[in-house]
Amino acid sequence: MRITYLFAAVAAFGALTAVDAQAGNSASVLQFGTTNNSFISQSGSTSNSATTLQFGATNNATTVQTGSLFTVNTSVIGQGGTTPTATNTALAAQVGGSNSSLIGQIGANNTAGVGQLGILNGSTILQQTP
Repeated sequence: MRITYLFAAVAAFGALTAVDAQAGNSASVLQFGTTNNSFISQSGSTSNSATTLQFGATNNATTVQTGSLFTVNTSVIGQGGTTPTATNTALAAQVGGSNSSLIGQIGANNTAGVGQLGILNGSTILQQTP
């Protein structure tokens, strides 16, 4: 009987240690200022999530997310110009199984770019001049 319990305990412990616990990456940036710069780089095997919000005269944001075919990447960049000549620049690069990005910009000069490589890709860019 004792040998059976020992084998069961070893098997259960082996199963617990064989499970590879993988957490996702999450990053958030909030900036208020005259000139705002943000760069987020994430590499994860399960999920990457990044949010950047910037309010200023000059806003620059870049998000790079990489992973495998099983990785879910999500990027949100919001930029609001605080002067009549505000300049907003946003870039998102994503490699993974499922990629989604949202860029929203309000300013006199708005520039946005998205590059996605994956099985399921979706992006939305919203730009408004005051």
